[in-house]
Amino acid sequence: MRTALIPFRLAQIRARKCWRATDGYRKRTSRRYWLEEGSGLSWLDYGTAIEALISSAELSRDETQLAPLRTPANRRAGVREYVAPQDGDGWWDYFRLSDHLSLSITEAAYRKDRWISVEGGAFFKIRVLLAGRLLSRDGSTLLVGPQAQLHVCAGARGGGYKIAGQVPTTLVVLHCGPELLSERLGLPLGEAPDPLRALAGPALAAGVSNRVSLTPELFRAAQWIHASRYSVLSTVRAAYLEALSMEMVCQIVTDLSAGGSAQSCGRSLLSRDRRRVHEARDYLSQHYASPPTIPQLARMVGMNQTKLKAAFKQLLNVTIYEYVLQRRMEVAAQMLVEAELSVAEIAYRVGYDYPANFSCAFKRYYGRLPRDWKHE
Repeated sequence: MRTALIPFRLAQIRARKCWRATDGYRKRTSRRYWLEEGSGLSWLDYGTAIEALISSAELSRDETQLAPLRTPANRRAGVREYVAPQDGDGWWDYFRLSDHLSLSITEAAYRKDRWISVEGGAFFKIRVLLAGRLLSRDGSTLLVGPQAQLHVCAGARGGGYKIAGQVPTTLVVLHCGPELLSERLGLPLGEAPDPLRALAGPALAAGVSNRVSLTPELFRAAQWIHASRYSVLSTVRAAYLEALSMEMVCQIVTDLSAGGSAQSCGRSLLSRDRRRVHEARDYLSQHYASPPTIPQLARMVGMNQTKLKAAFKQLLNVTIYEYVLQRRMEVAAQMLVEAELSVAEIAYRVGYDYPANFSCAFKRYYGRLPRDWKHE
């Protein structure tokens, strides 16, 4: 391998794991390359690395190289990084969709917890965990699939997370430069909703991650991205991935803006009313399978039921019914992946008397039947 290919990170690449092009390339050898555990790329280096791995196939003069096939100029290929056999099984696919938007798709099972380093810079990431668990450095749970997270970095330290070992992981991540908002969407960074607005301000001490609502639209887009390898013609896949990725970005920006408006309105509520709404939410979060009626809930938190319904919607941007449904679907999706339970048993555990009603509700929410989710 010629060291001129990726001079800024070549020291972190060793001949152990295979980089293969996922579209428009053919592999000529079994030589393997991968990034060492704990390594990370800044936003600028990340994009440059992908471009180098895709477009610079002249790694050496022998047969141990990736050789490019001719591809149209408007078609961007991807690269695949395989998990080292001693570390587990699976792969990471990377796509450079535009100057300010990259995509990674992970399908892997590690033997033990795997630290993923995120270097600093100015960028934001949208992570949709379809299956598996993401952990903090101390081992506490960050996400349990299916859940979503927004990571915003505007400083020298980016942070990182662990992929839980012994658990099959499916993860879709958008890596976005701030210009995606200002140039592609025409949204000045100073007018972006929090926490994206931090990209316009002074440098932060470290990247900040926040869980965001995994709406049915966001979930389906991530699913379609993950399934695109098998469901979409290769010649149009890059355009398809870019369209879905932009849909996810627009969905996140819209939801953050709506949430910011709700929080702004929520500040007009008395502090005791906000506290009562949060008490109601926390109770429903634990008792979603058999929730109290609205009059019962109102009495529990000491609030008029009409006022509770209005304040709940105003502060949390969902109705009481929508919140209970969201909790049921999130827990059910997790059980389908992790628990050795039948669909009927899961339906009863999340509060449905009839499995058929649960299946209909699950399909309306996620776009798939529970049995299909369970068998993936």
